[in-house]
Amino acid sequence: MQTRIVQVGAVIAAVSLALIVARTEAFAAGKESCSTTTTDVSTGPSADGAVATCDAATDGPNGAMAKASGEDANATAEASDGSDAKATAKGGHSDSTAEAEGTGGSMAVSSAKGDDADATAEASGGSDAKATAKGDDSDATAEAESGSMAVSSAKGKDSDATAEAANGSNAQATASGTDSDAEASAENTGTNVTALATKGSTAIGSDTSPPTCMRRHGGKAVVTSPMGNCE
Repeated sequence: MQTRIVQVGAVIAAVSLALIVARTEAFAAGKESCSTTTTDVSTGPSADGAVATCDAATDGPNGAMAKASGEDANATAEASDGSDAKATAKGGHSDSTAEAEGTGGSMAVSSAKGDDADATAEASGGSDAKATAKGDDSDATAEAESGSMAVSSAKGKDSDATAEAANGSNAQATASGTDSDAEASAENTGTNVTALATKGSTAIGSDTSPPTCMRRHGGKAVVTSPMGNCE
């Protein structure tokens, strides 16, 4: 009986220690967030270095929201001229930046999830930009100006997606899988360019130069553009 009591006591002690450790880690990890419409607000760093920054010009109403969690994670949202910006960074050393500005109101949304993930969305002149990076060392960039739309999505380790649009055009880049690379660039009014790369493939499209498609590991490389299509 005494042996059983000792064993039970040891189990209870172990469980208690586990709970204490879990609570301590949760507290240490920390999360930072901010939201503003006409002022500049910054929170953090948390216990592990996470920082959230929201900047909104006084010419609002604007909308700037940022959330950061993870070691040295950084999320920055900047909005002016009646625009909206939202940035989310989740993961060690992840970085998310969203900037929206310009007459007509713009919208920029960026999300970086994963260690060293990086997402940047920049919109101006009544444009929309969305960048999503998901996976360790993934990188997504979306830049839109003058009434355009740019959307980029990089999902997978070391994946890279870049979309750039201007003068009322549309660009969409999607990279899925390790080492995939997708690039879409549109700068002429009314044009549409899309690029899709999977499983380490490369797809590059533009409305000013011929497309490039390089398939790897049985993946896909697809481009549609005014300058031609490939796959």
